[in-house]
Amino acid sequence: MRRVMAVLDRDKEYASRLAAYLNEQERIGFRTTALSSPEALKEFRKTARVEILLLSEDLASEVHGLTEDSKVILLSDDGFVRGGDQRPFGAPAVFKYLPADRIAREIMNIYAEDESRCVARARRDQCEIYGVYSPVNRCGKTTLALTLGLVHARRGRTLLLTLEEFPGVFRNIRDPSCEEEEDLSDVIYRYLQGAYSWSRLKGAVHSFGPLDYIPPVRCAEDITQISSEDLSRLFRRIAEEGGYASIILDFGSFGRRAAELLDLCARIFMPVVEDPASSLKLDSFQEFLDRLGKEELRDRLVKCVLPWDPEKAGDYARGLISVYESGVLYDYAAGLH
Repeated sequence: MRRVMAVLDRDKEYASRLAAYLNEQERIGFRTTALSSPEALKEFRKTARVEILLLSEDLASEVHGLTEDSKVILLSDDGFVRGGDQRPFGAPAVFKYLPADRIAREIMNIYAEDESRCVARARRDQCEIYGVYSPVNRCGKTTLALTLGLVHARRGRTLLLTLEEFPGVFRNIRDPSCEEEEDLSDVIYRYLQGAYSWSRLKGAVHSFGPLDYIPPVRCAEDITQISSEDLSRLFRRIAEEGGYASIILDFGSFGRRAAELLDLCARIFMPVVEDPASSLKLDSFQEFLDRLGKEELRDRLVKCVLPWDPEKAGDYARGLISVYESGVLYDYAAGLH
């Protein structure tokens, strides 16, 4: 059942046109109704729960008591919608005369931000997200992420998302018959253009044995074009809409920007190397989390000293699935929880 959004504006034509556009956008996932008076809203609420109310700012004083638990977003006649602390209901606002696609994007960004304050990570009843992150370089992060992904894929549908800036081993596990495979660059581009939908995303999903994965970006610069907040919203949508039991998020060398995305993860597996230089990096990372006020992430961090078979290093690099699906590292990953 689709969720309900209402557009309340005295201008019936404006409300109808905006509602019609929003109803055409499958990616939004809302059924939108146009209303032109507080009385119409009151009657409509008797038969439907309005999750998002797009409210013309000039009607705000007339709808007190009618908004209930709706997320109110004001449609403002002026373009100065920032700094809305003094606006009715303390509600955010969008400029009502933007192009419809821009209005839709801003509405969903506001709504996603509101959800993220209430739910720091994707809903556990839908999909569990596990992160593989370490401030230490060359410690087996991607190898662990692929192995962990195969472990979870044996238990339920699993997707691996990687923030690696260069393809590395993914170049060897790709399907050689697929000359121009889509990747995370395409997913990011569509999301930023407001054209994201799960049906379109499927073209970027590939398989490594039983594990689904989206190849890393084609150009390292593509990662810099999207904010950590937008990446968090994108990954949350994939978790909610993709039908996966688990998502493995390989942070690669994502660096300090990873802090916002770590909030999504139920567990963060952190490969470490036991040497003085690595210990200094780990200490600095812990201090960085404290400065950001994210001390609670420590409870989700699981330090991992990976068992390693140097004779198989070349086979891991070649992307041989038989190596990833067996051996000491697979057994180690199967025991992580």
